[in-house]
Amino acid sequence: MGEITDLQSIIIRGRIEAIGNKIITPELAAQIGGAVGTYLGPKGIMVVAREFNNNNRMLKRAFISGLMSTGVNILNLHSAPVPVLQFSIRRFGAESGVYFGNGSATEGIIQIRFFDSSGIEYDKSNLESVNEYFKNNKIIRANPLNVGAISDIPHTLDIYKKAIPQFINRKLLKSKNLVVVVDCSYGPSSIVVPSILTELQNDCIAINAYENDQKANDMFPNLRSIKDVVNIVKASNSHLGIVLDSDGSRALYIDETGTILTFEELMMFFLKYDKELSTVSSGSTIIISKSSSKVLEQFATDLNELKVLKSKNFPGEISRSLREERAILGGSDTYKFYFPKYGPFSDATFTTLKILEILATQDLPLSVLIRSFPRYLHAYKTIPISEKKIYSFVSKLKNYIRKKKDNELDENIDFQDLLIGIKIIVKDMGWVVISPSVHVNTIELTAEGFDSQKSEELISLATECVEKSQK
Repeated sequence: MGEITDLQSIIIRGRIEAIGNKIITPELAAQIGGAVGTYLGPKGIMVVAREFNNNNRMLKRAFISGLMSTGVNILNLHSAPVPVLQFSIRRFGAESGVYFGNGSATEGIIQIRFFDSSGIEYDKSNLESVNEYFKNNKIIRANPLNVGAISDIPHTLDIYKKAIPQFINRKLLKSKNLVVVVDCSYGPSSIVVPSILTELQNDCIAINAYENDQKANDMFPNLRSIKDVVNIVKASNSHLGIVLDSDGSRALYIDETGTILTFEELMMFFLKYDKELSTVSSGSTIIISKSSSKVLEQFATDLNELKVLKSKNFPGEISRSLREERAILGGSDTYKFYFPKYGPFSDATFTTLKILEILATQDLPLSVLIRSFPRYLHAYKTIPISEKKIYSFVSKLKNYIRKKKDNELDENIDFQDLLIGIKIIVKDMGWVVISPSVHVNTIELTAEGFDSQKSEELISLATECVEKSQK
């Protein structure tokens, strides 16, 4: 790829995304910073944060220089999870925020994500406005005396760690001494999550909870790290296992038997057992992604005649729908959960505390609490795979599907990253999940089509993807 003259060429699903220091160079990052600063206007305030690794650090600093040149002031969080950035935007009344992260991607991919004054990701129109300044080279530089200032906000993490437990029953949780295993995926959540859990008197077994630049360049979580958590949960008789995404916005959750809960099971868990949600008036609204299982919509309707609205799973869309509809809960099948009382965005730390609060209230194992939940009707298939290949399977599958979608330009096919696998969504057909098993050397295919024939067609499509991605 040559010189970038139009950001649209590297905007993927509402985020700037490309290989760091090869496509997104420091020079390009500074130019993007200038375009964003011109869009915000002089004397604006922007909160800036990043994941660990030197690529993110380098590009963030280059972006800051371009931003300051337009007169925008910066509140610098250094390394922090995305939810801490969103928390800080709202707390300090900033106009915007930006985050440099890896996005669970491979090959040195960098994601640049922008947020508005509510902590919600930019929509298409915001990015188009920024791009107009960029591609037309209409960056307005500030007078030398009015260059933006940069300020550290070092106590924000401490404020966040004290603020977030205020939304749950701390006294009850402290009395239960639950045992939790948490994998921080070498991300900045390691700065906050273990200490919050420990402060609430949980026995916290934290792994991959430190900064390691080489590890931060790899894809985490991965199958090996997820398997480690499953095994540690069972060996330590823990109540809950958590595998955080590296940016802290979402996580996989594992019950005491070593079983990974599905998104639908977690949504049903919150709707049935969360004290505030289970007592809402009938007709209240929840927001879910369009590719969620049909069983979730039926469960919500049967439970309390809840109104279910489906949203496109695009950055910021569910957050905006929550506000417009005054919904009581939101969730996407990428394991993001939105509790409006806390904020209009997904925070894996808060989601974890809600799960622990319910476990403390119900005083029963997680596997028992979800046992009665309905399961979706689907087609299912397993494909054997060697132990050597299974650990690189997801990375190869992601690369194959990305290239297939880019080359074929098929608007009818989309895909979602599920941390442990991939969900392929086919318009007018349904969806199929492809994921490696954590217990045996097999690939599991699970499909929910609009009818049984389409479910089988989706299984065939997924089988083809598995076979071709491993060649």
